[in-house]
Amino acid sequence: MSITSIIDSDNKFAKESREGLAYLKELTANLDGWDLTEEQDNVKLFNKKLDDSNLPPLVRGDTVLTDLPPGCTPFEVATVATLPGCRKIWDDRFERSEMKDYYTRFELLFWVKLKAPWPISPRDFVGTAIRDVSPTVCYTSMISVQDDRIPDTPKTVRGKLLISGWKVYETQDKNIGITYVNQVDLAGSIPAAFLRKLLLQIPLCAGKVRNYIQEFGFVPTLKLVSDKVEFKGEDFDHDTRTYTLQLNGDAREHEVAHITCSSKMYPKGVSVALTGGQGDVKQENDEFNNPHITLKNMNGNVKITISNEK
Repeated sequence: MSITSIIDSDNKFAKESREGLAYLKELTANLDGWDLTEEQDNVKLFNKKLDDSNLPPLVRGDTVLTDLPPGCTPFEVATVATLPGCRKIWDDRFERSEMKDYYTRFELLFWVKLKAPWPISPRDFVGTAIRDVSPTVCYTSMISVQDDRIPDTPKTVRGKLLISGWKVYETQDKNIGITYVNQVDLAGSIPAAFLRKLLLQIPLCAGKVRNYIQEFGFVPTLKLVSDKVEFKGEDFDHDTRTYTLQLNGDAREHEVAHITCSSKMYPKGVSVALTGGQGDVKQENDEFNNPHITLKNMNGNVKITISNEK
């Protein structure tokens, strides 16, 4: 199995998710129809011309990550942009999220709640996320879906993501470009002044992801190389720098996964523990002196925990 493929899935939102991904690729292919409004924190902010003026604004933020941690690729940046444990740090609007279903390694159903200043009610969203990963460019698109298993949240207004997503790509001069696109219906009543401020802040997320990586490095990044195991989830606690991964299956006599850790985030190295099942874990440093973990011969319901070396 190649990590560069969009894995087939027969989940009930598969068609919508892939249509959203195609739309994200179309929106980020070039700057046609995008109007530059301003530049802030080295992020270029754009609005998209819309045929229907009643639709929520479609906004975009573009920036470039130039001070790359050793071994950082678009895949590592895309992981920082999407992993909730990182978003909790770089997005001050983020309150919490839950991954409701993992359809594949790169496709899931999620619920997320965002903060709002009093007296505005917090917003929450139910949606799917799907990633298309290649060595030089990674796309992550998110759209809202309706799932009766996830009821409305008390004292919270359910918004709608028409499209939200990331394009993270290698530039011609070997830096990493970060583009964030968002069109959201926040629903309910929102004061116009607050809405204008929010619409400015949303595309600045591109710069916040860039700043996170420049300050901390990248989080442990998983490349699953076996189709004999099921991805059950991953989590990251920024404060303790603890990454956890859960896999299930029988991949004895097979290579299962590679996890790359940033030497900037873990200057003293990492400690790796395997619990709940069986597997062989090998740790070494890669060509960039980043801790690199290889998992082989796995069997059962396995949990991998990576933390700071004491």
